[in-house]
Amino acid sequence: MGITYRKKKRAPKYTDKQLEEVPTHARRLYRTLLNGNVELVMDDEKYFLLHNESISANRGFYTSDPNATPPAVKFKRTQKFEPKILVWIAISQNGISMPFFKEHQQAVTQMTYLDECIKHRLMPFIEEYHHKRKVLFWPDLASSHYGRKVMEYLDEYVISFVSQEKNPQNCPQARPVETFWSILEQMAYSDGWEAKNIDQLKRRIKKK
Repeated sequence: MGITYRKKKRAPKYTDKQLEEVPTHARRLYRTLLNGNVELVMDDEKYFLLHNESISANRGFYTSDPNATPPAVKFKRTQKFEPKILVWIAISQNGISMPFFKEHQQAVTQMTYLDECIKHRLMPFIEEYHHKRKVLFWPDLASSHYGRKVMEYLDEYVISFVSQEKNPQNCPQARPVETFWSILEQMAYSDGWEAKNIDQLKRRIKKK
């Protein structure tokens, strides 16, 4: 009998320093939004597997007679590192940007983030759906998102953004994009759907 065990998802861990900083940074950001005529735009990224790892299902098999089970079933090969893709989006109350996909073997460097996410997706999204001068961009805290060239580009095109030192760490409760990911994940994997390959997974995510 083969049984697959899954790790449970855990809430993000907070250091004492982060616990002190999160409320302070969150209050500052809230006051900025409350006191100004601001259009908040945030971005985030998430990994998707070919199947939904959050579904509590036994992906093994059961049999009353192991000797009668074909070897191809008993000894089915599995990949040590499952294929997955990273999906990036920008989101606001006005809509969602075009997504950016990247296979997990390839790191999202500062230049990739600048060219593919900021220039080719965030900026068109802002220009089409927002008043540029009113936008406050709230980036994800990934290090590549705060690279020098990225910050210089945003400054050059007069896009206000939440600075790295004022960005609340580990604060998913305050970022509606986290709810978006949860809904998208449910839609993509509804009725136990699984992708056969990365291209099929991309098409499914785009459609949903």
